[in-house]
Order: sequence, then C-alpha cells, then structure tokens
Amino acid sequence: MSATKNSKNRVVMITGDEDVLRREALEHVLRTAGMEKDDFDLETVDGDGPQPQDWFASVSTAPFMAPRRTLVVRHLLRCEFDRLKGTDLSKLPETSLLVLVADDPSGSDDRVERAKRQRANWEKAVRAAGGEVIDCKPDPKKARDRVRERVQALGKKMSEKAAETLLEMTAGSLSRAVDEVEKLVLFVGDQEQIREGDVRAVVVPSREWNVFKMVDAIVGNDVTEALRQLRILVGSSAKAEDAAFARILPSMSRQLRFLWQGRVCFEAGVSPANAPESVRAMFPDKPNLANESPYRQNPVMAAARRLSLGRLERCFGILADTDARLKGGLSAFTPMETLERMVLEMSAVMAKSG
Repeated sequence: MSATKNSKNRVVMITGDEDVLRREALEHVLRTAGMEKDDFDLETVDGDGPQPQDWFASVSTAPFMAPRRTLVVRHLLRCEFDRLKGTDLSKLPETSLLVLVADDPSGSDDRVERAKRQRANWEKAVRAAGGEVIDCKPDPKKARDRVRERVQALGKKMSEKAAETLLEMTAGSLSRAVDEVEKLVLFVGDQEQIREGDVRAVVVPSREWNVFKMVDAIVGNDVTEALRQLRILVGSSAKAEDAAFARILPSMSRQLRFLWQGRVCFEAGVSPANAPESVRAMFPDKPNLANESPYRQNPVMAAARRLSLGRLERCFGILADTDARLKGGLSAFTPMETLERMVLEMSAVMAKSG
C-alpha cells in the first residue's frame, strides 16, 4: 500500500482486496487532510445512494470549520460507472477532497466480475482527473508479522506456527485473520499465548482450507477424512452441483496446480522461493507458487514430496472427467455421487506407486 503522495489531491480512490488495509489507508488520507471522524466538514455516503453529481455538489461546498470539505463514498462499486457521465472530477475546487472507497463486492460470481470491471473504469477516471489511486495490495510475506503485531497490541503472544495456521485457515486473508484474533483473545482468557490448538478450536475455516484438507487427505490416502471434508464443502446433497462449480472444482484445480509446481521444485532440488528462472518459467502466471507466502508454500511442498508427476497427471484427468459428468458429457448418477467418485478415484491413484 502506498501512502498518499499529495495532501492537496482533490480526488483519491482507495482500492484493494484487504479491508483492514483499506481502513488504514482511509484513516491516513483523512489524517493527512487534517480531518477527524466527527468533523463538521466530513460527510460519508454509500455508492448506491446519492448520484455522483450530488457528490460533486456536496464536496464543492465551501468548508465551514476546516481547510477542506471532505466527502467519503463507501461501497463505490455499487454505483454504476455510467452515472458519472457529465461530471468532471477535475473541476473540483482546491478546498474539496472526494475519497472513493472500493469496498469488496459481494454476491454471485457474475456480480463480482462486473464489479471488477467497474473498478477499472473508476480507477481510470480518477487518474484522468489528476487524482490518486491507492491500491492496498497485501504483502503475503509480511502477513504473519502483521497478525502477531495485532495479537501483541491486545496483550497476548502468538507462536509463529499458530499465526501460520490462522492464515491458512482464513485463506491468506489478512482482514479475516485480524478479525479472528479478537475471538482468539477472548477464548484464551488469562492464558498468555495463543497456540495452534486454540486456532484450530476457534477459527471458522475458509472453504479453501477445507479443499486443502480434502486434497491433503487424498494425497495421504485417508479416504474417510477426504469424504468428510467433501461433505463439509457441499453442505447438503441438494446443493452438490452448485457447490461443485462454484467452489470445489475451481479450488481443486488450483490446489492440484500448486502441487504440480511443488513437485517440479522438489525434483529440481529447490524451494519455490529460490527457484531459478529455468524452473519458474514452467509455472503458470496464476496460480504461481513462487509468488505465494511461506505459509502456503510449506504445506504444498510437504505434500508434493509424497507425489509423482504421473499421479498428478491422472488426478487432473479425473478432475476433467468429473466436470464432464456434472455437465452431462459422461454418464453419471447424482452430483454428490459424482464428487464422491472423484475423491475415491484420486485416492486410488495416490495409493499406487508411480
């Protein structure tokens, strides 16, 4: 995340995938502008509320008790970009500060993808108006330290392993991990240190964590655990097909690709972090194991040691067949039976040598 470059910016857009970093960026922008939370000249609205023309009019009002009139627009992506038409953000007076915050979109996959396109349009418009876009990109390699700093601020300690497990269970989301810290502090009570067992007992795991545990159980030929994780992911048999396409198959594909990259590193005798260009050149742009944080690389490498590229290739084939069965391209029974068949076939592959 970059700090605000110019305290005289009239338009600032805050974007990025981490809510905790966006909050910090917003606080920094307001502090730099000399604004406090309850200032008379500070107003906050939602993107699906007033029109952009109303934002312009409000923030153009002469400040009463501060050097600048500030308007914060939360949930910017709820506002259709086309509504900006006819409003020239570059014409805001010097006493104006319009802060646009692109909070996380929610809803269906189509809605999220649409919001991403909208975000790109808003970013382009802000830059064209001479404004600044603050992209709150998290640094995966510093996430563990940020979590432990938050724990320390609340008067507790946390082992490195516990912090890594917390990030694993929250799919690497710093925002979710920080939110879970509050629960952990309450859970341990007078206990000085938060341990790994506390994290596993309290934190609600992400779906990505369940997929990881399912794949790990498949690799370890623990069929019972693999099927248990599958049922957690599905929720109910009636929703098996929806869960398969929305969560399970994409996450399985991602995890298998990580394992393939891990196995390539293992056979080359290198780790993802220090892999030479000759090895990295074989990795896809996304997901790229070399760009992941240590908490994600370490379990992948541990699992990759027990695999072979041949077995992984067969698992990719099983995944493709599962997708075809769910779409009617191959014969199948129920969606739940098809997913269970996938787990059993992959486990059988892992149980064989070669």
